[in-house]
Amino acid sequence: MIDTHIHLDSARYDDAAEICRRAAARGVEAIVVPGIDPSSNRAALQLAARFPGLVYAAAGLHPELPALERLDIDAMADTVRRNRAAICAVGEVGLPYYGPAAGLPERQALAREAVHCAAALARDMDLALIVHAPHETAAVALQIMRGAGTRRAVFHWHKSDQATTRAILDAGFFVSLTPEVVWRERDRELARLAPLDQIVVETDGPYSHRRAFGDRPAEPWMVSEAIAAIAAIKGLDRAEVAGTTTVNARKLFALDGTDS
Repeated sequence: MIDTHIHLDSARYDDAAEICRRAAARGVEAIVVPGIDPSSNRAALQLAARFPGLVYAAAGLHPELPALERLDIDAMADTVRRNRAAICAVGEVGLPYYGPAAGLPERQALAREAVHCAAALARDMDLALIVHAPHETAAVALQIMRGAGTRRAVFHWHKSDQATTRAILDAGFFVSLTPEVVWRERDRELARLAPLDQIVVETDGPYSHRRAFGDRPAEPWMVSEAIAAIAAIKGLDRAEVAGTTTVNARKLFALDGTDS
């Protein structure tokens, strides 16, 4: 199993070593920690250095930060270029949907610029792209990515209409599911729609998946619940889903030195 998206640098986690120990003990092979701003990018890199072979870093710029400037895009690009050997992806980046700034035209424009920059970086440096593009923003992000020639990408905790989702899948990109696929019909429909070889799993911790785990911050081993739900929905063996989603994640992030 691989948790393809968890903010392990969050202040809600007080013992990263113990979280990693529990993850490995329950069969998690890798953990991808995406950055969202300069401080988070540094923390992700530090975690990857601290837990080599288990934790993998990505560097990005979240579109829903309280403040976002053009200089932040430049800083993200500089971090990616300087740390190419130490990261597996650019991200997370994307388009704002939640929060008070999401509807501001200037924020939307700046976020689109950040996605284009990140997509071009991912293309030029042979890295995966981790995309935050909920609902109708997914179609806009996909258009930018196509224009930039993106090769490897995941729409993290994907949620959009079927036509956009089919276009994402037809482009060869991955979509990810969280433990909410256990109960949320929208996520269960995505599990039915997407081919298994284009699905990866994540927790998006520290987000708490309350229906399954109460208020505790999500941990990497919790992707096992998503895997079990996907298996039940598709009528497949759990081991097959665990194995295939793991292979998918390794291809997406080139964790074995081989891309898709």
